Amino acid sequence: MDFTRFDSRAAAETPRALHLRHPASGDPLYADAERKKPCRVLVVGTESRAAQAELHALHKARMTEAKPGEAGASLEEVQAGLVRSARPLIRGFENVSRGERPASLEDVDWFLNLNLINGREGEAAFVEQVMGFATSRASFLGNGSPG
Repeated sequence: MDFTRFDSRAAAETPRALHLRHPASGDPLYADAERKKPCRVLVVGTESRAAQAELHALHKARMTEAKPGEAGASLEEVQAGLVRSARPLIRGFENVSRGERPASLEDVDWFLNLNLINGREGEAAFVEQVMGFATSRASFLGNGSPG
């Protein structure tokens, strides 16, 4: 069996389309009434070597900011950490608009902060959707049996 097909590190380098879901209902989002234009974010996987380099740099920067003996984080601080981690994983948008114009890479922070994480089952903020997708090998390798 050729094990190169299990190279999730290489597969994670290619952005994949995450079909966004409504953050409260979980329903798939579309840009049109006919449901032919899915609202999607192009995401690379966290196993990507390029993403790992960016995430490592973020981690190093956070370590220099950490305060010894600091107590637990607020929801806003947890959200901010997720946004920092998700930001380098986004490579573009499809059928996502900011007002009248298509969303671009300059809109990543705006998009990731549209809703705050809340921990409720069945509800996922956009930042949670991106992180869940980016950390799942199935998003990049598929989830079929190895045949």
